[in-house]
Amino acid sequence: MTITKYGHACLIVSSETSKIIIDPGEFTDLPDILSDVAAVIVTHIHGDHLSLSNLQKIRDSNPNFTLYGVQEVIEACNEVPVTKHVVQSDQVIQMGDMEVSVYFDDHAIIYQASPCKNLAIKIDDQLYYPGDSLRVIPDHVRVVAVPISAPWLKSSEYIEFAQAINADIAFPTHDGLLNDIGLNVTNTWLEKGLDGTNTAYKLVKPGEQV
Repeated sequence: MTITKYGHACLIVSSETSKIIIDPGEFTDLPDILSDVAAVIVTHIHGDHLSLSNLQKIRDSNPNFTLYGVQEVIEACNEVPVTKHVVQSDQVIQMGDMEVSVYFDDHAIIYQASPCKNLAIKIDDQLYYPGDSLRVIPDHVRVVAVPISAPWLKSSEYIEFAQAINADIAFPTHDGLLNDIGLNVTNTWLEKGLDGTNTAYKLVKPGEQV
């Protein structure tokens, strides 16, 4: 399995025969050539995770993929003519040749209350990505994608989240709002926070793979 990071919060997870695309939002430039896409997962309704134009681009070369999301995501994507699956509870779903555990929960609080529902995702015990949350799961995974910049987030929270997941490798994501200075600061704190733990820090830039 390979995990390729794209702009902001988008990840493309590839097995030998299929791909899952996670959160191809408005801050993401997708590659021109996309094939073998079995599924797209949109964790929540916010535009930095959901882009109708990116979904249509994926459909142009993958007309048979299935879109997974919470009810409001699926409703917002009515004009994209693909198979859709509403997630309303924790589920285990087969997507292509990958087993995906989907965790249904609240988006992290930005101000006073959670703004919407959110999905966290575990793929084949290899990758865990929490969407816009810091939900900790008990299962061991090899790689965790750690949100490092958001209106709902501070450094101590993403460091403690990465420590709690206790994966083999942690890499930063959800960083499209940062300039180069901000990226250096937040990445440095994540690396420091993992020093001395069982989790190795890995900087992954857009287009690079784990």
